[in-house]
Amino acid sequence: MPVAVSLSQIKARLSSDVIGKNAGRIIMGLGLRELNHGGTDGASIALLYETLVNELVNKTQSRLFLLTIPPEMFPIAVSEVEYLNTMIREFCAANAPRTKLLDFAEFAETFKEKQMERGKFGRSLFMEDGSATSLCCMLLALYLQDKLVEDLKEM
Repeated sequence: MPVAVSLSQIKARLSSDVIGKNAGRIIMGLGLRELNHGGTDGASIALLYETLVNELVNKTQSRLFLLTIPPEMFPIAVSEVEYLNTMIREFCAANAPRTKLLDFAEFAETFKEKQMERGKFGRSLFMEDGSATSLCCMLLALYLQDKLVEDLKEM
């Protein structure tokens, strides 16, 4: 479930809200809020993100799914989002097999390219300010559903 709190707040509440709840799977799609509210960069967010991942890997038996962010969601600092995504990919590799990458950034880019190839320009995934359109929300929901069903079949 999406949370409307900062990474710092999540870190502070991790033991009471997540650890010990025996979750089978935890999906982490974090960091965009911090970029949007300013005062931080991709490297700072990545450090906090890594702390959360390490704590969850060490203190739970849950399988972690780390979700990348399409850079178009934060058009004024694409390089910061790309840096964070690179670090998320590295966290997954370093903590395999407990973590699994959900590369929504790549999936959204591929979707956009396929739409262009088909000549479909009518609907965009993002507004000019980077906020998600209803199409993006639906695409994310379908992507997550497919990936979780795929993971259940692997188990």
